[in-house]
Amino acid sequence: MERISIFFIKCTVYRSNERGIFKCFDKSGLTSIYQSNNWIKSAQRVSLIFLLTFLILLLPFAKTLGQVYSVAETPWPEEYGNHRAVLDIPKGGDAVYIDLLWRRHDKVPGNKRFLVIEAETGDTIPYIYRLEVNNERCKIVAGPVKNSGLYYFYYLPSNAVKGKNGARGYAPIETAPNNQWITTHKLDQGVPNNRHIDKATIKEIQSRTEFDSFYPMEVIATQAEEEIFLSRYKSDYLVFTEDRTLPIRMLDALPLRWVQKPLDNEFIGKAKKNEYYALQLGIYASQLSLENIRLEYSDLKDKNGNIISKDAFTCYNTDGVDIDGKPFTLKVNVEQGKIQPMWVGIDIPHNAKPGTYEGTVIIKPEKLEEQNIKVILEIENELLADRGDSETWRHSRLRWLNSRLGIDNEPVAPYTPLRVENRKISCLGRSIQLNDLGLPEVINSWGNEILASPIKFVIQVNNQVETFELPEFSYKLKENGLISWESAAENDNFKLICNGKMEFDGHLNFTYEIKSKSNIQVQDIRLEIPMKKEFATYMVGMGRLGGFTPAHHISRWLRNEDSFWIGETTAGIHCELRGAPYNGPMINLYQSWSDQANLPAASWSNGGLGRQNIGHGGFRIDSDENTVTASAFSSLRRMTPDQTVKYEFALIITPVKEVDTKNHFSNRYFHATSPTPEVIANGGNVMNVHHANKFNPYINYPFIAQEEMRGLINEWHAKGWKVKIYYTVRELSNYLTEIWALRSLGHEILADGNGGGDRWLQEHLVNNYTPQWYAYLGNGVADEAILNSGESRWYNYYIEGLAWLLKHMDIDGIYLDDVSYDRRILKRMRKVMEAIKPGACMIDLHSNTSFSIGPVNQYLEFYPYIDRTWYGEGFSYDIHPADFWLVETSGIPFGVMNDILLQVGINERRGMLYGMTIRRGNAWKLWKLWDDFDIENSQMDGYWEKNPVVTTDHKDVYATTYIKEGSILIVLASWIKEPVSVKMNIDWKRLGLNPLEVNITAPEIQDYQKERSFKSGEAIPIDALGDCFIVISRK
Repeated sequence: MERISIFFIKCTVYRSNERGIFKCFDKSGLTSIYQSNNWIKSAQRVSLIFLLTFLILLLPFAKTLGQVYSVAETPWPEEYGNHRAVLDIPKGGDAVYIDLLWRRHDKVPGNKRFLVIEAETGDTIPYIYRLEVNNERCKIVAGPVKNSGLYYFYYLPSNAVKGKNGARGYAPIETAPNNQWITTHKLDQGVPNNRHIDKATIKEIQSRTEFDSFYPMEVIATQAEEEIFLSRYKSDYLVFTEDRTLPIRMLDALPLRWVQKPLDNEFIGKAKKNEYYALQLGIYASQLSLENIRLEYSDLKDKNGNIISKDAFTCYNTDGVDIDGKPFTLKVNVEQGKIQPMWVGIDIPHNAKPGTYEGTVIIKPEKLEEQNIKVILEIENELLADRGDSETWRHSRLRWLNSRLGIDNEPVAPYTPLRVENRKISCLGRSIQLNDLGLPEVINSWGNEILASPIKFVIQVNNQVETFELPEFSYKLKENGLISWESAAENDNFKLICNGKMEFDGHLNFTYEIKSKSNIQVQDIRLEIPMKKEFATYMVGMGRLGGFTPAHHISRWLRNEDSFWIGETTAGIHCELRGAPYNGPMINLYQSWSDQANLPAASWSNGGLGRQNIGHGGFRIDSDENTVTASAFSSLRRMTPDQTVKYEFALIITPVKEVDTKNHFSNRYFHATSPTPEVIANGGNVMNVHHANKFNPYINYPFIAQEEMRGLINEWHAKGWKVKIYYTVRELSNYLTEIWALRSLGHEILADGNGGGDRWLQEHLVNNYTPQWYAYLGNGVADEAILNSGESRWYNYYIEGLAWLLKHMDIDGIYLDDVSYDRRILKRMRKVMEAIKPGACMIDLHSNTSFSIGPVNQYLEFYPYIDRTWYGEGFSYDIHPADFWLVETSGIPFGVMNDILLQVGINERRGMLYGMTIRRGNAWKLWKLWDDFDIENSQMDGYWEKNPVVTTDHKDVYATTYIKEGSILIVLASWIKEPVSVKMNIDWKRLGLNPLEVNITAPEIQDYQKERSFKSGEAIPIDALGDCFIVISRK
């Protein structure tokens, strides 16, 4: 349907090419005033109706009468770009003049190539001479023109090669015509007025697809039109109303749509019962800058006295709820000459009486006169059961931004309520005993007491550790999922307050406030965690890759790293040094210390500015015969009277849960939507649906292809599979329906930046964004994502989106791919999953090492809520020792197992030393072995155990044993770069087997190993960096 901008005061005319239907709509664009099958007669009748309107407005807009904006019936080749003008050239000739009032908002419209192509033949006019090119219009002369007829003027062509996929960016400016042609037509003298140059007629302006269209909200008014319009309105600011179907897009230019109709400070709309209705108020600071804009509301009332309370109104630009469920207000300012869209939601009750309701929204800028906007809302006698959420165009999901879903202090499975006995607090498998200063003096993990002595928070002055007598300890909160306490103490130099809390998952948080009583030089303030050496075998973080704990180590604040873990597979402690502007996974693509907003905690770094200045703070490991002490120190600082310094840190006691090998081996992942027959036949049963496909095309916005996704899930559910989807927070697709509403929130959700990226972003967002992921989807369609800002109300939306996907798409969980939120969101996610599909949902996490310094350390706070990890991208497996595999990859020390991500050069079969396989390719060949052995019902006995049942006679060849009654499966894996033969040392007695009464076999595994039998005590040959699978069973 063509849209024709004939400048009626209160209507827009549409003409259907298909049926010749002429429609006249009222100003809201929602109600058909007039309709006829006879275009000519209908136009005449409407012209009579609106004759007075035409006479009033004809002069200012004479040059724009009849301009048509349309969408191509069939998208043209993508290399021509997303926009064109359709020209009618009256006759052939050496030159033709084109004057196009294109009304563009994008940057520097003149720095792209121009193409004029004959519609019938596809021939390109060779010469283009540019007379005038700016955002309002384009004047060019083109030639030679062979024939009269239709031509296409493409003014944003891409740099794609014809027939190639994945166009990105723009083609360079065309070569200038030769001087002779320019001189012949006197083009260097300006706009041609000689008779032999004909002028093309602009028939319409087209976009390649509806999604690419600028019409109507990105079609700018000219400066002259703005001046005429503003001459009629002398208010300090103007308010324009818009329905949710036409999001306000431009923040620094008036749309033509606004200046071609009078201001009436009125909004008219239609809503259904139970709908969450959204509308917009565009505040234009026409004369003055505006500060601290607030909105107030009246009740909506109908003629029968029925009321929709003013409490049903919410403005998302002024009021919100943060990710902890706490309300906040936002200060909205508008610079003179700029536009601020205000998105307002109205919560229509399910039992609202049908009728027409009227009320008022009051715009109240600070120190300026308020304006009243009349709201007329017709409530139809139809119930919208889902509030409008399944139809994203309604923008009903904006209320999700202020959601508190999943926020409470109750435990979620498998965790149990916290228990308190005096100073002892217990959670699943772990407990702490607090001392008077509020710190753990005993930590027990799954029956293992891991501290050599109490944890200490040390203040050192003049080589003496400050002591505090008679601290006052008290509990502040005791709930099933959260216990908090406070300890206060003081001496002659300082007042010390510790606030601590423990959650049901074993996560502890401590905040120390140190207040100086005098002017004093502090030698050091530090945290000391002294661990028994037997439980400090391994370490990761603070400048160390995962592996064995060094006897001594020191690091400074040089990298995006604020945490560490020290422990064993049976017990350990993770510590995060908090207090920075951002806390959570340190994904360097999004949180870099080179950015002033993401500096390390000022207290711990003590003057450090990341890579610019390491400051005084740091981290160290010290060891003696029985103890390994991890210390975070801040060194020298001077404190003045009443100065307060705050230190914060968090601990996680590991493992966060018991390793569940049965679950691990029974849930067999395939990371694609088309499992092979072999995968299906050998027990594959969990599908991860990535983005950039027809089922989930747009990254982190899986709400568009609803029919396709639901069809896929139903199909595989019928086959007994679980289906999980890619859904995370990091960047957002440009296909996000609410993108313009989010942009109205400034940079709360969508990150600031220098713009750029691919064509759609440059043409529509224009500036102040950061391009991120790009995925070409075919036929000129690309998913062009932009960066999120970090912690924001989008996290609340994300939680509600997860709930919607569980209920309406019936997903079985999600696949996370390097995220920037923290454990609070994981906790809410798991609670939502358990509430909707208890015990049925799974979360797995992937990370690229290029984005973080050791994902296991960065994401450990997620582990209570995830079911599996998929690490390995960016790892150099072949050069890393077995202790690295155990700590950084396997997940075993933390209670969550891993699947291995295949990389070049890796022998992925060594992963079975830790229960790991790949998710693609030949994984099913090992699954067959699993089933033949019945590995799901076995017990894993790893080489890392204190006394494993099987070892080898070579220190660099390791053995992990899977034990069942009457048989065992042994995985041998070598870290030797040459072939080797090893003998196994087997504790036959513990296994209940007689070496004289067993079969020892290397079973055949297709393309992995050939079948072979061995005698007891016989050496096993293993390739360089190789492996061997051995089954021992009773005869």
